[in-house]
Amino acid sequence: MVVYRILLILILFAPLSVFAKVSAHVDRSTIEEGETFQLTLQYDNDEPDISTLKQFFNVLGTSQSSKVSIINGNVNRVNEWIVTLSPKTLGAQSIPAIHFGNEATPPIPINVVKAIASATKQGADIFVEAKVDQPKVYVQSQIIYTVRLYRAVDINQGSLTEPKFDNAIVERMGDDVTFQTERDNRRYQVTERRYAIFPQQSGKLVIPGMVFQGLVIQPMSNSMSADPFNQFFQTPRTRQVRIRSDKVTVQVEAQPASYSGANWLPAKRLTLSEIWSPENPHFKVGEPVTLTLRLQALGLTGSQLPDLELPKGSGIKQYTDQPTVKSTPKGNDILAVKDEKFAIIPTTSGKLEMPAIHLKWWNTELNREETATIPSKIVEVAPAANVAGSAPAPANPIQTEANPENQKVAVSTTRTIVNPGIWPFIAAGFAFAWLVTLVVAFLVWRRGGFPVKSQYKATSAMDSVSIKEAMASLKKACEANNANETQAALLQWARAVWPENSPRSLEQLAIDLQNSAVKQAFSELSGTLYGERSEHWNGKAFWDKVSQHLKQPKNSKTKKHKSLPGLYPQSI
Repeated sequence: MVVYRILLILILFAPLSVFAKVSAHVDRSTIEEGETFQLTLQYDNDEPDISTLKQFFNVLGTSQSSKVSIINGNVNRVNEWIVTLSPKTLGAQSIPAIHFGNEATPPIPINVVKAIASATKQGADIFVEAKVDQPKVYVQSQIIYTVRLYRAVDINQGSLTEPKFDNAIVERMGDDVTFQTERDNRRYQVTERRYAIFPQQSGKLVIPGMVFQGLVIQPMSNSMSADPFNQFFQTPRTRQVRIRSDKVTVQVEAQPASYSGANWLPAKRLTLSEIWSPENPHFKVGEPVTLTLRLQALGLTGSQLPDLELPKGSGIKQYTDQPTVKSTPKGNDILAVKDEKFAIIPTTSGKLEMPAIHLKWWNTELNREETATIPSKIVEVAPAANVAGSAPAPANPIQTEANPENQKVAVSTTRTIVNPGIWPFIAAGFAFAWLVTLVVAFLVWRRGGFPVKSQYKATSAMDSVSIKEAMASLKKACEANNANETQAALLQWARAVWPENSPRSLEQLAIDLQNSAVKQAFSELSGTLYGERSEHWNGKAFWDKVSQHLKQPKNSKTKKHKSLPGLYPQSI
């Protein structure tokens, strides 16, 4: 109880931070004449000055809300204004900057277009319209399909069918949007739903009509509406409706014969950038540096983005992590982002050239092939720390090749922090959390310590395998000449043989096996993994030399290890 009381006191007296947030966005950027749309303003303090909006738009109403959230001791308060607007003029225009005291939101571009009324649906109480943003597209490129339900009557319940295809990928774009519009001097409530469709084969893509089915509330007769008891206690009468939008046809063009890229990437915009961790790395032999390649494409899904590869270069080892991929609606399009992380380990000192990276794609707006490029770089690699007389790493080890265009790309992916902003406060928060951890650890130690043994057993049981399975994995890794997987399979075999106290490194495993030939083979494997030796490693020869000595010792369950961990411990 003492521990929990101390934690409660420390948390209550922890400093709270309030993060300012000023932003603005609209529910859609293309508005037809006579329609309403909503502008949402978020801020932390002062109220917005919306007087400038009245010059360009009809302000039909406002609403206000506020919410407070506490995350990790940080208080985040957000006030929200929702302004309902109606455009006064047609054409491309922008919502002006909205001022909150000394802060202001950036202008927001919108486009107001002429309303196209369907002659067959004029005067109808309820109808459905569907349209696409373009009648002709390339195969696998984006089509924005918009479905609108217009109603001048109240609805009790209803449902709208979803577009389905055997030869196209369909993604829903955000939530439904509700607004008002006027058709033939009649006011309609409109519910809009949008989809991104990606046709997978050329030819004609026919989008069938979307069907709405629901119950429309019937108005009461004059005699019934005059009786207040009928208004409160009588169930409203309804009638069932089933209406369908017109089908839409899109012409899908095949991939141009002139395209020379390895992967077909039809996008509105595509960028390829690099992110180094640390941001301005100092390269040293044997020490890893993380490089993230970020591919962003407007008008594609994440599943369409190809895997990125670093060109093979001498003097470095590279290891790839699992990529992260996401697709999110951005304005009237789908934005796909793919991040691939690479661990780069220099193996030789001196000047090292990192080759340029090129990715070809098709610009659907300009209708031409383009190339996204990360320029080549010359880096200075310092000797390993244990080499006598090693020179310190230069202040700016990365130098971009002398090309004005490439220099522009490199600058766009480099971030320089001039003002520390809130980071000193975040650092202070981490220091405070570290102090709390020390206090809790000391008190728990006084009460008997942490139950380490039970946690270890629960964790090791999750990845336990049989000796036979471990040997099969080891043989497969050796046949593939994969040094990293071979090391993992050896330690997996060791855990199967000694489940209670398994060795954590190749060095410990060699000592346990007590064989000079195995020890030499393990030493060569470690040199390939962590040293400056050649990348070519003979896994078959390693298997022939080691496999015959991998037998389960009789004392496998009672073996004790020294407390000193290996040079390269492996987590269990």
